[in-house]
Amino acid sequence: MIKTIVAGAAGRMGKRIIHMIHQNQETMLTGAFERSDHPDVGEDAGQIAGAGDLGVKIGSSLEDVIDKGQVLIDFTTPKATLENMRAVSARGIAMVIGTTGITGDALKEVDGIGSKIRCVLAPNMSVGVNVMFKIAGEIAQILGNDYDIEILEAHHRLKKD
Repeated sequence: MIKTIVAGAAGRMGKRIIHMIHQNQETMLTGAFERSDHPDVGEDAGQIAGAGDLGVKIGSSLEDVIDKGQVLIDFTTPKATLENMRAVSARGIAMVIGTTGITGDALKEVDGIGSKIRCVLAPNMSVGVNVMFKIAGEIAQILGNDYDIEILEAHHRLKKD
């Protein structure tokens, strides 16, 4: 059983991940947290995610739950993700990063820390988008340098980046 912590537990993806953890027989939700001023802090993570009462309260920081898990799944902000990554790397906890918008120096730091711990960086977990990335790369190779490939995207209006 993989003991799992979710960062950004009350967000769209956090709630979906909690629901999926609950449905998977190989994973168990052992911790969940949000930023300290989030209105769902103290609530049952399963109730917030629509998975029923799981007996896991949403904490206000990683420190509240860090010793309860083997892996942290993070869907937060680039700044919060880096802070969380520094903390889990000091304890040897694995990490899955789904946070979008990590660029520049932050991405370099994520890559550096990620080379020292078990880490997956997947800022877009959509199967369709990942297939599109693969196909776009193949098209670019076939067409060569005489063409510019541009991909336009659309998101729900609540997406932060």
